Amino acid sequence: MNILIVDDTKFNLEYAKNILIENKINCHILLANSGKKALNLLAAQTIDIVILDIVMPEIDGLEVLKEIRKDEKHHNIPVIMFTSLTDKQALKKSFEYGATDFINKPIEPIEFISRVKSAISIRNYALYLNETLDTIKEQNQELLSLNKKLQETQFYLVQKEKLVAIGQLAAGVAHEINNPIGYVSSNTETLSKYIHKIKTAIDQYRKLLDCLSDTDIQSKEVQNHMKELYSLKKKLHLDFIMTDIDSLIDDSFKGLEKITKIVQSLRNFARHDLENDFNYYDFNDLVEETLLLIKNEAKYIIDIEKDLKDLPLTSCNRTQIGQVLLNIMVNAVQAIKSQSREEQGLITISTFSNENYVVCEIIDDGPGIPKDIIDKIFNPFFTTKEVGSGTGLGLSISYDIIVNKHSGELLVSSEVDQGTTFTIKLPIKKMSS
Repeated sequence: MNILIVDDTKFNLEYAKNILIENKINCHILLANSGKKALNLLAAQTIDIVILDIVMPEIDGLEVLKEIRKDEKHHNIPVIMFTSLTDKQALKKSFEYGATDFINKPIEPIEFISRVKSAISIRNYALYLNETLDTIKEQNQELLSLNKKLQETQFYLVQKEKLVAIGQLAAGVAHEINNPIGYVSSNTETLSKYIHKIKTAIDQYRKLLDCLSDTDIQSKEVQNHMKELYSLKKKLHLDFIMTDIDSLIDDSFKGLEKITKIVQSLRNFARHDLENDFNYYDFNDLVEETLLLIKNEAKYIIDIEKDLKDLPLTSCNRTQIGQVLLNIMVNAVQAIKSQSREEQGLITISTFSNENYVVCEIIDDGPGIPKDIIDKIFNPFFTTKEVGSGTGLGLSISYDIIVNKHSGELLVSSEVDQGTTFTIKLPIKKMSS
């Protein structure tokens, strides 16, 4: 406890000091014989109580009191006014300016000690309140931080549930599409066989018609039928149909095969129930499946180039890696679209392997990522997209999947206006025999 006594009379300073010492007041006593020295001590040290004479040369006690109360850190300091004045107006001003109490001069020890002890109690109580307030503020900040984390966790769980729901929906859609694909594919195969037989028969009819046309037939009825057949053949474009029909059947089979692959990709993407299902896969197959899902998103706007090298089978969770690839590819597509440029964008996907890793690079020629935020893109809920158009979880989840769940690496490099490269590295694990 630091007590500052301010009086322009040396006798009063020493007398007040001795009273405090004799009464064993536990404090450190500072003395000032002018208002200027008092203000300097207040600026340099922590003062708990000020005992201040009103009448002093140069700067009187009232001016010092006003200066004390101007400083916010001195608002709670008890200030006891020393006065020998009988002028009630001076005391009134003292309390208006923020004085806590007063002591009459000449000093009467019992009154002096009582007033000082009262000020010490007030100061201790104020310090306790400040300490309690600081503790409450600290706890409040911790609660706010905890509440924010709870909200983020809740939001993360909601988003995860949404992904599960989307996965279930995709699985349902895939199942519903798969059924008609089955019988359409079967019927198309049967139809192909029927058409082959019909073509064989028509070819025989055409040969017969050509043979009859080369023969001198007198029957007008036969000649009329032949003319009608030639006319119908020309009208129905039978020659073109016979050459084009095989191509149509081939295209139908290719279309069905493509739909089947898309359905299989949806079913693979939808398997959120297999969180711990690790198996050995060809990483290139996962890339191809993901490209089928984003093809429509990139159509007419972005060219996609592939450079997929032969890879060893990779131990991974198929669903999770599919989600990572989808997140990064969709981000690349959206980044290019955000530029609203006239020329086609470009996404290049390459895979290769080295001694330790299977590596996939996804390179776009989009707007790039500024240096001041590139270190934040894997943070949960960080997004540069407009409110409502992105959760900021895609890359955070991707990082968690690659680094924490697959012991791999997810790297990013970017240059503004040049594009961005994401590199996925999965460790090569030998298959157990």
